[in-house]
Amino acid sequence: MIRHWCEMVEDANPLYTDEDFARTTEYGGIISPPAMLSTWVYPRWWPPAEMPPDAGPAQADLPLGDVPIPAVISWTDDYFLPVKPGDRIRYRTKLDDVSPLKKTRLGAGHFVTTTNQYYNQKDELVGTTTYVVLWYRLEDR
Repeated sequence: MIRHWCEMVEDANPLYTDEDFARTTEYGGIISPPAMLSTWVYPRWWPPAEMPPDAGPAQADLPLGDVPIPAVISWTDDYFLPVKPGDRIRYRTKLDDVSPLKKTRLGAGHFVTTTNQYYNQKDELVGTTTYVVLWYRLEDR
C-alpha cells in the first residue's frame, strides 16, 4: 500500500520504498509517508459492497437539524511517531466544538471541529488530524 501511495502521488523518497536504504536510517526500515496516517484506519471503499454501512465521518451522526451537506473547511495534521509496516493503527474521534447556526455564503450551517487521535499497537500517539467541517443547507438567495 505504501508503494501504491507513493506511485499515486509521485513521491520518490527512498525511505518509503527502498528497504536497503531505509535500514541505514534512524528508523531502521521502511516507514509510511506521514500523509497516509488516516488511510490506515478506514475500511476499503472499493468495491462498494465491502463498505460497512456505518463507515464515514463521526460528525455525520450529530443531531444538527436540516444541514445535510458537508464541506471540509480545514484539515490539520500533526505527526509524532513514524508508522512502520506491520503496525496496527486505531483512532479515537474527539468532538471539540459545534458552532451555533450561522449564515455563510454557502448557506446556513454549523461549523463542527473534531480531532482524530491515532494510536499504534503500543498505545503510543502517532498523530492527530483536526477537521473543521461546515454542515450546511442551501437557502434561497
